Amino acid sequence: MQIWMARERYVQWLSFARDLSPHTIRAYSADILAFERHLGAGLGVGAIDGAGLLAFVEHQRRMGLSGVSIRRRASALRGFCRWLRSRDLIEDDPALGLSLAAGRARQLPRVVPPPELERLLLHLRRGDFRGDIDERTVLRDPHHATTLLAIALMLATGVRVHEVVGIRCADVDVSSRSLRLLGKGRREREVYLTNMWVTGFTRSYLSVREQQDMSHKHLLFNRHSAPLTPPAMRGRLAKAAQDAGLRSRVTPHMLRHSAATQLIEAGVDIRYIQRLLGHASLSTTEIYTHISNEALKRVLSDADILGRLGASDN
Repeated sequence: MQIWMARERYVQWLSFARDLSPHTIRAYSADILAFERHLGAGLGVGAIDGAGLLAFVEHQRRMGLSGVSIRRRASALRGFCRWLRSRDLIEDDPALGLSLAAGRARQLPRVVPPPELERLLLHLRRGDFRGDIDERTVLRDPHHATTLLAIALMLATGVRVHEVVGIRCADVDVSSRSLRLLGKGRREREVYLTNMWVTGFTRSYLSVREQQDMSHKHLLFNRHSAPLTPPAMRGRLAKAAQDAGLRSRVTPHMLRHSAATQLIEAGVDIRYIQRLLGHASLSTTEIYTHISNEALKRVLSDADILGRLGASDN
């Protein structure tokens, strides 16, 4: 079987058998395609061997691909090779026992500085949206209301972009101020709206949404009353940041990183942040402890070890 045909079948299998996001599946497909092109078009799966895998990873490194991207490509190839072996398409797993990943250095998350976040929110909460938002305000400009609510929810709860657009009306419990989310690996979790303004806004938006007699069950909707999509939300956020005069392009994941960092700065226990963000492993959440210099400085100042030992006494 040729590699391209095996790749297509593997991607189909991933779509049905694995709880992966569409974004991850597309990335894995692109990673395997890059390897296929590196080997040469038209080759069969029998041409895949350990030397070729190592040469491909080394080539990616020389081309300047980031460590994160190289590790993802290595993971995609390992999974592809395991699948080929499980289907008896190859005799042995060529990736077995190979160290394909790049160095373990991790790139620190990009965050939006608090002054920039304030500027973005002030821009979005202009005019009719300056104070508390009622049903009439939402009805006057539902497009703007949708953008503002989605951004507010991402900042308040650290949800991923596909999670926020995936919220259904039935997932919202305004009385308990909670949202039920379906995250990576189809893991469910609950997050809470602790801010009264966003709680009232959600209530008003939900009320308007229920009055519109829409054919879908999702909370957030676009200009055509269809469910809001992740690409559309990314575009809305980028435009809002540009219109607000922010210095760099802002992505939904930057808002997620910013929310986590703000919680670290506020002294919230990392285990609570792990649960809020829906991380399966605490090690994933721990990356935020490396960027919270202000929190570290505050804790050290409060501890004042030398002062406790009498170094400041005359």
